[in-house]
Amino acid sequence: MPKAVSFFIAFFLFLSIFPTFFKNGKIQAAGEFKTDYTAAYAAAEDGTLEVSQNVTIENLTSQYFVSQYKFTIGSESPKNITAWDSTGDLTPVVKKSDGKTVVTLNFRARVYGKGNKLNFGIAYDFPGLVNRNGLIWEINLLKITGLKDISSYNLTVSVPISFGSPVFQFPSPTSQKISSQRRLISYNKSALLKGAPRMGFGDFQLYQLTLTYHLKNTRVGFGYTEIALPPDLAGYQEIVQNSLLPAPVSIRVDADGNYLARYNLRPLEKKDVVWEGWLALYYPDRNFGTGKLSSLPAELVSRYTGSQKYWETGSVEIKAEAAKLADPKTSVAEVSRQIYAFVTGKLSYDYQKLEGGELVRLGALASLAQPDKAVCMEYTDLFVAIARAAGIPTREVNGFAYTADDTNRPLSLRVEGDVLHAWPQVYVPGTGWTMVDPTWGSTSGSDYFSAFDLSHLAFVVKGESSEYPLPAGSYKTDPNQKDVAVTFSSKKEVVKEAPQIEIGLELPWFILSPFSSSAKITVTNTGKTSAFAAQAEIESNLLDPENPNLEIGTLPPGASSSYSVRLAPSNLGTNGEEQLKVRVFAQDFQEKKISAEREVSELVRPLYWPLRLPELGVVAGFGILIFFSRKIFLARIAKL
Repeated sequence: MPKAVSFFIAFFLFLSIFPTFFKNGKIQAAGEFKTDYTAAYAAAEDGTLEVSQNVTIENLTSQYFVSQYKFTIGSESPKNITAWDSTGDLTPVVKKSDGKTVVTLNFRARVYGKGNKLNFGIAYDFPGLVNRNGLIWEINLLKITGLKDISSYNLTVSVPISFGSPVFQFPSPTSQKISSQRRLISYNKSALLKGAPRMGFGDFQLYQLTLTYHLKNTRVGFGYTEIALPPDLAGYQEIVQNSLLPAPVSIRVDADGNYLARYNLRPLEKKDVVWEGWLALYYPDRNFGTGKLSSLPAELVSRYTGSQKYWETGSVEIKAEAAKLADPKTSVAEVSRQIYAFVTGKLSYDYQKLEGGELVRLGALASLAQPDKAVCMEYTDLFVAIARAAGIPTREVNGFAYTADDTNRPLSLRVEGDVLHAWPQVYVPGTGWTMVDPTWGSTSGSDYFSAFDLSHLAFVVKGESSEYPLPAGSYKTDPNQKDVAVTFSSKKEVVKEAPQIEIGLELPWFILSPFSSSAKITVTNTGKTSAFAAQAEIESNLLDPENPNLEIGTLPPGASSSYSVRLAPSNLGTNGEEQLKVRVFAQDFQEKKISAEREVSELVRPLYWPLRLPELGVVAGFGILIFFSRKIFLARIAKL
């Protein structure tokens, strides 16, 4: 007589599958049954998600049949749960507690005999997995575990085509097609083993920001400070600056691409600075090349693989881990992936540390020794240190990350009243600087190396220093100040703003040949977006510029660059109307060409004839006037 077996499935996070079989109170091998799953997730335009799962359990022996099916969903959100088998509708027993939903199905059908199959299904609504965030529709399914014990698992996510085109998807779908005004995205077991599926639809994401910086000079002397404004990141983040008040003395771009605004402060002066604008995030191609460690640019290796406070690349422990993970025969991308996998597997996120409010940055070496005391800073520091020790240029990014799920995608870079986030940026040959997030990879079960998202807003990039510059939110005079305000924006037209280049050009009013003179050139970006790869060309009809080409580089909104260019006469007798023209060429964030030009003229006079005839007449007139005025004055004095 076949014996009844209870079939237990546990769905942790999104869907964690652990089949176990019980006989006489003891767990039996899962090999006595074969299971196949077909799941469909249908998203609607109102953000609802309908889940349907069809399960087939095949007997591999003739000794048992399945009488009960039990599974746990790691959320209390699922609702409207229904079930069925070959006999008709089933009545699920549902219990919700401690953030979990436990569902038990008791089958009327008795399917036994080797090769026979029990077919049944479950359906429910799962709120919270589909969200319209700003301009992007996002679907974040949580990790599917236990797949190795399942014979097959096929998942299809169905979304309306009104969601837009996919902007990012992880893992890469097994297949994708459009049918009946819906996009069908399919994954098989092999794809799902790579991590939790997540996807975004749209063109780009847009955030509106207000950042406040509280400055204070605590000394009795004059001083200055620099604040870090949100930077542009090539291919990913574009800034649109609406205002920066009060205006800074200057804005410079450092070696890591940060925009640093300088403010002078009087003795004991306090000053509040407010930056308002937008950040547009795009999703660049993430096709990793096959370049090996030997193909990395020497300049970047020299600059971004050294030891820093919190990045102890010279320690024995860090070197040992790097030696295990860095194979010179494999690509930089693959070595970086191995480091990412090590960090996400080694460290455990400490939620209590965040709740305690006292966040002490441990650094990479201490993180290895205390792997269960990690928040985003430790994940980042350990990744950066090991990657640098392996010879891979790596930096740290600090900023804001949008999350609607503090458990699976937490923020933990606390700066008093604001909570920010930290993540690494690694240089991959053929791809360039690439951001990854081992923290969210560890907490969500998804892969934030193979694919990223449009939720990470960079405030600063730290490469030459592990401590400077400080991100927005760190400039406080009161710990209770909240200085970072971020909201979604729908003002798509702001990304059409173009840089505006203005050229200031001054020549000396008196140019005398054969002596050289200097022209002062000032290039200013008065627009709301940055100008990139700016360069100037100088043309002159009479004088020879010492440097006819100027490399300006990046000009953030409001930034200026000034140059003094020496002009030399071509010969001793050079004279005439000098026409000096300056042309500036640059490009915007989308690499569209922009240009501006300015021209001024001034007379070049030879040493043997420094004045023109009209000027000689003026000089002679003044001389005669002075001569007769003096005679009249002396005559009057003589009469006294």
